[in-house]
Amino acid sequence: MYRNQSSIWSDTGVLLGGAWARLRAGGWRLAGLLLLTQTAILVLALPAIGWLFREALRAGGMSGLDLGRPFAGPGLPLTVSLILAIVMVSFWLLILQFTALVVLLRWPSLTGRQFLGELGRIARALLSPRSLPLLGYLFVLVPLSGFGFTSALTRGIAIPSFISGELMKSSATAIGFAVFLLVLAWLNVRFALTVPLFVLTSCRRPLRTSWRLTRGPRSWAPIVLATVAITALGSLAGALLAVVSLLPTAAADAFMPDAAPGIAAVSLGIAQTGGMLLSGGVTAAIAAALIVKLQRSSDRFPESLAVLPHPATRATAQPSAPDAPGRRPAILTATLAVIVAAGCSVAGWGTLHRLAAAPDTLVLAHRGFSGGGVENTLSGLDAADEAGADLVEMDVMQTRDGEFVAMHDAKLDRLAGRPDAVKDLTLDELTQITVRDLAGHEDTIPSFADYVRHAQRLDMPLLIEIKLGGGDTPDHVERLIAELEELDALDQHIYHSLDAPSVERLKQLRPDLTVGYTMAFAGGGVPDTIADFIVVEEWTATVAMQDAARAAGLGFMTWTVNDEDGFREHLRRGSDGIITDHPDLVLAARAEIQDESGVAEALVDALTRFVRIG
Repeated sequence: MYRNQSSIWSDTGVLLGGAWARLRAGGWRLAGLLLLTQTAILVLALPAIGWLFREALRAGGMSGLDLGRPFAGPGLPLTVSLILAIVMVSFWLLILQFTALVVLLRWPSLTGRQFLGELGRIARALLSPRSLPLLGYLFVLVPLSGFGFTSALTRGIAIPSFISGELMKSSATAIGFAVFLLVLAWLNVRFALTVPLFVLTSCRRPLRTSWRLTRGPRSWAPIVLATVAITALGSLAGALLAVVSLLPTAAADAFMPDAAPGIAAVSLGIAQTGGMLLSGGVTAAIAAALIVKLQRSSDRFPESLAVLPHPATRATAQPSAPDAPGRRPAILTATLAVIVAAGCSVAGWGTLHRLAAAPDTLVLAHRGFSGGGVENTLSGLDAADEAGADLVEMDVMQTRDGEFVAMHDAKLDRLAGRPDAVKDLTLDELTQITVRDLAGHEDTIPSFADYVRHAQRLDMPLLIEIKLGGGDTPDHVERLIAELEELDALDQHIYHSLDAPSVERLKQLRPDLTVGYTMAFAGGGVPDTIADFIVVEEWTATVAMQDAARAAGLGFMTWTVNDEDGFREHLRRGSDGIITDHPDLVLAARAEIQDESGVAEALVDALTRFVRIG
């Protein structure tokens, strides 16, 4: 056992040492490649892909992607075809980005012609059916697990927080989610050699071969340890970069406040450029370690597998003179870095002024405040009021007898441990049921009328979400309006729903009400809605979506924002409302930002938002 552990640690050291040697050999060429590819993706590829995606939606008669409204019509085949083409182009760009990195790390002395020849070879190989398994690996497995190769093209691919957050509210689903993440991580480790195999060998089944070469702890453990070490070093370097970038602005706040915004913009531009190099460097180091691992596993290759020789020795290669020695790579890379930093600084000027503005964003307690009571109960409403929330977001659902209760889930298993559905029980039956959460809070299910009356006593406005439980009457919107009018509360609150017909019916019946349309997934533009505002899930609540909403005259709220980086970003950029499980923390952050006197604090949040390592 000791001998095996010793071998694992020594193998890890070999991978790290080999990775460092390859990074040094790449030198200025590697730095230039990292900066060039990432800048090209951010400045050219992503905007072009976004434009093509919007045009694809317009071809189907849509202004934006809205999963709440399944689309159909004569333009649907063209829209689907264009979206599939966009996916394939993105995949092609992604694999070429990784190919360029692997090729340079493997053969750092290639001439420019040989390097482009290798990229051409891979581009042709991507047209063969054997490249298709890479699509799922690079566009699903790698982004979801965050292991190995990373790119701006896949950075937005993740498990949405509203899904993971809901899963963590139940012990059974939390365990299942944890197991799912472990399986993803395990698969990614076993498939870690896929890209180097595809680029550097004659392998026709890189996924299967990677699985075979990483069999046993002696094979896969060094990969994991080396990746963890590289990522940790990258994070440490990123933290140091942030501190160094912050110092000039902090000094300017103290001694030259008029110059602080300009200094902060320059610091942000330099930090963004450094962040690109660091992020790319982490990916390059992991790729280099995998190349070393692949070379050390050559004795386990199947007979049909061969490592490709240096391009200059291949029969198809055209002889070419080596690149002229000198400082050209260093000069070109330094020039590119200055240009990128200058561009980021110019863009950062407006960004920092926007981030430094005092936010007036509303803070909405999601289903009340779970820190003091069970969701959608009177105790949770009291806790939200004590925390100081501006509004409380809550859910209303119809019962078997056509009445209404405050409830989010269609079934009672998560909160009450019962298999019953809300639609199968009467109001009297439901209001006798006790609900509990993982924090140990306990309460009973309130009727909607009792919840609204309690909110009136607290003088707490509500954001009422119309939930469909499966037993909804055709006139459920009319009934809800009638109940609120009877309570003399209809005009005191605002409303939203994931169900587009409910939103439209409510606005048709009462155009004077403030009604929102909630979107679990959005993209390409704002939806075609008669609502007054949209509520967008955090995963797709981008700055572009917010700007598009405001241009269309729509308010913009986001849900469910629970992490500090997320709610500080939305406070900084002035979202109209943040729906959160932690209203106390968001309120404290809002007060802190409103009390700021300098620019350094805004720069901290800008660095967190724009400078990403790994």
